[in-house]
Amino acid sequence: MTLQATDDTMTVQNILRDLAANDSPARLIGAAKRISSVSNDGPLVRFAILRNITLEPTIQPHIVVEAARAGLRASVHMEGFDNGQDVVFDKKSTLFAASPDIIAVALRLHSLAPALVQQFTSLKAHDLATLVHNSLTTIETFIRAIRDRSTALIAVHNFEMIHLPAYGLLDAQMSGGQTETLRAMNRRLREIVSQVSGAFIIDVERLVSRVGYENAIDDRYWHVGRAPYKASFQRDIAREYVKLARALKGKNKKCLVLDCDNTLWGGVVGEDGLSGIKLGTTNPGSAFVEMQAAILDLYNRGILLALNSKNNHADAYEVFQRHPDSLLRPEHFVAMRINWEDKVSNLRQIAAELNIGLDSLVFVDDNPFECEYVRDALPQVETVELPADPSRYAGIIRGIDSFDTLTLSEEDRRRSELYRAESARIELRTSAGSMGDYLRSLGLKIAVHKGDAFHVPRIAQLTQKTNQFNLTTRRYSESDITAMLADPSWRVYYAELEDKFSRAGLVAVALTRDDGAICTIDSYLLSCRVIGRGVEQAFLSKVADDARERGARRLVGEFIPTAKNAVAADFYGALGFVKRGETAWELDTTAAIAVPDWFVEASADI
Repeated sequence: MTLQATDDTMTVQNILRDLAANDSPARLIGAAKRISSVSNDGPLVRFAILRNITLEPTIQPHIVVEAARAGLRASVHMEGFDNGQDVVFDKKSTLFAASPDIIAVALRLHSLAPALVQQFTSLKAHDLATLVHNSLTTIETFIRAIRDRSTALIAVHNFEMIHLPAYGLLDAQMSGGQTETLRAMNRRLREIVSQVSGAFIIDVERLVSRVGYENAIDDRYWHVGRAPYKASFQRDIAREYVKLARALKGKNKKCLVLDCDNTLWGGVVGEDGLSGIKLGTTNPGSAFVEMQAAILDLYNRGILLALNSKNNHADAYEVFQRHPDSLLRPEHFVAMRINWEDKVSNLRQIAAELNIGLDSLVFVDDNPFECEYVRDALPQVETVELPADPSRYAGIIRGIDSFDTLTLSEEDRRRSELYRAESARIELRTSAGSMGDYLRSLGLKIAVHKGDAFHVPRIAQLTQKTNQFNLTTRRYSESDITAMLADPSWRVYYAELEDKFSRAGLVAVALTRDDGAICTIDSYLLSCRVIGRGVEQAFLSKVADDARERGARRLVGEFIPTAKNAVAADFYGALGFVKRGETAWELDTTAAIAVPDWFVEASADI
């Protein structure tokens, strides 16, 4: 399907709102065409789908629409039906010619090994083992062939469960039953996928379980045209693809901002008092405890938590400090705006305090007026309006997929700790005589290292998430970084930072490429948490030294402006680089870049 331009007047958000009122297949297809026709400056993500099932006509428009909801543009290349053998081993095939960012491998077991689905009780042990082995080997061969020929993320469908197993009631009692066999295959498939860099599972088993077989599968269309999935279920699959795309392109959120009254507990603490609010082991208080548990799960994944509540500060703070059933405590929050100011102003202040963009925030409130006010004033903030029934709150929190990332590093788990350390630095800054005195008092130490396999996930994650001090904002997957490590013309560097308050960990990345006497800086980026401490200069000093020692006479970098990276606009110029053309900057490597004198230690093992 080619999605042609048909409407230059509607904005993407208007089209999405119009579709929400009626998302029939015909309207979906029309909406996708219109989205592709209007101006959208979001990053482009190229999807390709390798399949042994029919997904036309709705998977492509679903991907376009769900990508638009995430602030992305999407193109979708559909490989021919069941032609994986023909395309994955040919570097010149249409699959790789499409230069996809994400390749989905959607192989349904009903076509891959029909006997495992339809004739299970007839299979002898040896035949069963052979079919299982061959099915998994086919998928493993495909994804390894893809990885050999492409750095795209690979999204591998696992197998849906059989809703009416061959042995009926006995199946659940049997270690070798049909259900357990398929579950074992999914476990083994997960192991296979985990061994391939940049490959991820699309959990079709969970998706079908969540919506139910009858809502996901259409047996009639499976037999008519090998089209098993209903249009609404294809939307669920498209959303899983877009989760990967959002994380790859750095569009995921970083901070959950929460209201208090009737959100984190039932009732109004200023009126009901500490003992009168609903928060405990019985209904309805148990629903709020369950919601707080879901929030804590996000906290433990490295999502920042903040409060934005119209309340007396002492009343609300007391709940977190003293209520015996509150799972959330003051130390879980990196910012608090508990006051009587408007919530839009508070959100702006929270983003500024944390040094993150407004588009990194998710705001949750039970008040329709407040939610609409934030949506109108700050459309870049994702606003979640809670319904009247608090039993749904935990599920809503767990269903916020804009926090999904491709990796989970130790730095992620420690993120709130690192932000609290930053608060201590701010207090020190207010008492310091000058900026130089303040920086010297921190006891800063930087260590520059050559990239290695262990740090690939964090390096890739920083390229995907960093927006402010990021000179080119090129996004790379783990497989991209792994390929650079294997290419002698590329150099991958990272820097770690610590001071007397905390060990910040891996905070900066540089990717360079050698071409004779020229060393080109493809990517240079720094975590927003450490901007302003001279890390950017100290890091580049070591990178430039290494380039000079390898024989490079010129260091060439780029600054490609975006809506968010203005803070880095003068970086090269301030270090003596000469501008060449619209975006390029050049430095003679005989001109050394100094490490700022407030660093007590600057080491490099590169």
